[in-house]
Amino acid sequence: MLAVSRIYAEKVLIYDEEKGIMFVDKDNAGTASPGKKEPAAAKAPSAWAVQKERPRNFTNGKTVDGTIQRGRQKDPPEVYFESGLQYFKNGNFEDALKNFTHADSLDPQPRYMLWMGKTLRQVQKYDQLLFVMNRLVTTYPESDVADDALFEIAFCYQANDEYALAEKTYRKLAEQYPFGTSYSNGESFRAVAHKQCTLMRSEIVSMLTILGGAGNDIEALYSRFQKSKGLPETGIGNRPTVKAIKAAYADYLIAQEVLALRQARIQKYRAAALTLCAGLLANCLFLSIINRKIAARRKALSMLSQTLSDLS
Repeated sequence: MLAVSRIYAEKVLIYDEEKGIMFVDKDNAGTASPGKKEPAAAKAPSAWAVQKERPRNFTNGKTVDGTIQRGRQKDPPEVYFESGLQYFKNGNFEDALKNFTHADSLDPQPRYMLWMGKTLRQVQKYDQLLFVMNRLVTTYPESDVADDALFEIAFCYQANDEYALAEKTYRKLAEQYPFGTSYSNGESFRAVAHKQCTLMRSEIVSMLTILGGAGNDIEALYSRFQKSKGLPETGIGNRPTVKAIKAAYADYLIAQEVLALRQARIQKYRAAALTLCAGLLANCLFLSIINRKIAARRKALSMLSQTLSDLS
């Protein structure tokens, strides 16, 4: 009877910092966790007291339990994933990455890996991003988010000036997943790939044209620029070439800004000189008029003096 009464004893849910949420006998709910010995006089905190003592964080005006994602091996991975999404939404990418990573370690899932990659992109850890996304594409090529992972890889290459690899990956995305859509916003990856490739090409052609290049043949433009800078003439937009083009274009913009400031200064000085000349001319005219008046009065005085002399 004693054994039966223990089996059917009333159970309650409590929170244990090491084991997470667990069922215990109602009569033992106020005692210490199993495996821990405490002095008889000490009374263990109740479940409500433990709940009240949890550290809490405030993110964007919302209170977030700081312990629900930490040190709880009993929670299912989906709990960590959902918590990671909330952290990501609130801009707390460090905790978001911790939760996505822990969820993936408990039960590897393509979408867990995808959000790991998205978070790594936000914190600009591109090497880790490429590793995780390549792992997703290789391990789960038929998953619903494999195309999203391939897009993350292409965008990572583009962000790091690897335009040749980015364009190659975008083409692969459009060819391998012609009807693929974004897991986040439902946008067609085929359209996105075309747009990004066009954007990269237009950017390079525009910069090289301003720097003195001619024509729309991007391979020829790349080759001529590489030759002028002493780079290997590959005719493709590898990272050293694209970075050199952007650096040269930045120098050109700085030079143009300096030239514009110099011209503005010259215009300012020219305007001041014209104003000064106009003032000097006005003064000269005024002095000329005064001199004429003085000469006329002197002549009149001379005539008057001659008349008086004649009368005397």
